[in-house]
Amino acid sequence: MPWEETDDYIRSGHENPDQYDKDSMRTIDIDAAEGIKAVIGCPKGNFKGGKCAVGTQVQSFLFAKEKGWTITKAKEWFEKSKEKKGTKTRKTKKTKS
Repeated sequence: MPWEETDDYIRSGHENPDQYDKDSMRTIDIDAAEGIKAVIGCPKGNFKGGKCAVGTQVQSFLFAKEKGWTITKAKEWFEKSKEKKGTKTRKTKKTKS
């Protein structure tokens, strides 16, 4: 998936949104002070009764341009994040309600 740029954000394009249940998609803050958000979702077939049976996964990251993000800087952050985690996406923690 290609990276995208809007007036407000740079969006990583590392996972196809069609792989996720559309009703499970959410945007969360990763680092509000730095202007980094993530779009998360539950892989298709695992979202039942409003809950994700396998934990949500990051579909893409959003980098706020107002915080100084450029596409080059965002790609560098993404690569460093990938190296730290050793995977191409991060799973978010599953919480009990």
